[in-house]
Amino acid sequence: MSAMYFKARKAFDFNPHPFDLGNILGLKMGYEDNHFLLKVYDLEEKIFQDYYQYHLEYYLSGGNRSEKDFFSHVWHIVSDRIDYFKGQDPFSSKHSLHISNIRKLNEFLDFLAPLDKWNIRPDDMLIKEKDEEICRLRAELEALQKKLDDLEKYEVSVKPMVQDDHLATFIDLIQQLKNLTLPNGRKLLVSDYESPYYKMVSKYFVYNGKDIPVNTVRNYFVQKAPKDSMKGVKIPEDKKLFQIVPKK
Repeated sequence: MSAMYFKARKAFDFNPHPFDLGNILGLKMGYEDNHFLLKVYDLEEKIFQDYYQYHLEYYLSGGNRSEKDFFSHVWHIVSDRIDYFKGQDPFSSKHSLHISNIRKLNEFLDFLAPLDKWNIRPDDMLIKEKDEEICRLRAELEALQKKLDDLEKYEVSVKPMVQDDHLATFIDLIQQLKNLTLPNGRKLLVSDYESPYYKMVSKYFVYNGKDIPVNTVRNYFVQKAPKDSMKGVKIPEDKKLFQIVPKK
């Protein structure tokens, strides 16, 4: 019996929940599905989730029940009602109402479709959905492969190695480069962020034969406010071995 699937309005309840099914006299046995669908016709799409969840929670509260059974029941009463309306006389005075109901029920099926974790829907619908998913994934894979191919153009087989204990020396040179100015007073390198510099060092150089962690380099580029003077890593004076100066 479908009575156990949906929460009914109590007889003579003058302040029912808006999702309760029935009228002032309650819910007549055998008409539960009809009343569930009558609510759907008047709901906005944004309310579908709340409506479905309200009755699902009621159903599950009965014990020894599953979401799968509830979903299956709802899916079939909606799809069966669509088939019923499609089979009506197209010249009937209620034809426009039937078309409106079909449209709303199809919207509700569209809402239900992503909830189908059990492949309850018809095989042709599932196959069509899987085919569309495969096409989408193939397109994403092609886009990712193209992106990977483009990135590989910038890969190097052997990275330059910073020798001995002079990572700080090398970073000092990078910092000098980003602060150089041209004869016209404009900066040679312009970037709103420090990340291009420390990511370049981490990606394209090695230190004593090992990759350089990006956070290790980043610490040298932390912008320090007076109150944060302890943040970041300061380059020791004895590591500042070179000075880039303008050509005379």
